[in-house]
Amino acid sequence: MHVPSIPMMMMMILLAPFVLWLLLFILSEYGGVSLKPLKPWLTVLLWLSWGLGLIGLVSNRRWNVAFVAAYSGISLVLGWLNRRYLFVNTVKPARSLASVLTVQQPTYVAVRNVSTASPWYVEKFGLRELPPSKEIRSDAVSLKFKQGTHPIILVPRDKTISRSVPVFFTRNIAQAQSRLTADGISTGPIQEDRQGTKFFELLDGEGNTLEVCEVH
Repeated sequence: MHVPSIPMMMMMILLAPFVLWLLLFILSEYGGVSLKPLKPWLTVLLWLSWGLGLIGLVSNRRWNVAFVAAYSGISLVLGWLNRRYLFVNTVKPARSLASVLTVQQPTYVAVRNVSTASPWYVEKFGLRELPPSKEIRSDAVSLKFKQGTHPIILVPRDKTISRSVPVFFTRNIAQAQSRLTADGISTGPIQEDRQGTKFFELLDGEGNTLEVCEVH
């Protein structure tokens, strides 16, 4: 029985994660297969390759390079899966205001009914719903424009808690107002506060006041 040489085995281990990524990509994109169940298994493989690579490094084995490479490759695949399933719906919204609006900190919006209020933010702003997590209370819905941005968190209204008006930020107040109006959202006039900051107000699907503020 022919056993592959050490360099060949290293090459096979090095390429395996990238071949795996290609297969997973084809399955998810063209086969409609959900890959979320694979995440825990890939996490196990990630730590296994890390452990074997560490053992090889300590014992000065040649094959440790292959497992370090495998660890890097599996990390890339797992990172891709985490990004792909960051949101409840993997399909990107047809339109989004992410190019004109930003959320500069986690922002809470008190609503009457979280489940019926959230579709308005998804449809009108192009925000995307995040899966439930330990960081967010179970009766809330967390929404983001994209990965790496701060969330808008819809929570049930509580009369005992006073919350400030939720604020979105923009670098071009006129452009933001124009985009919102084009998407069928009625806005108030552009105003200017005592510090010279321009802003305007609008109402969400429940009639809650939101503010868009210009920053430079």
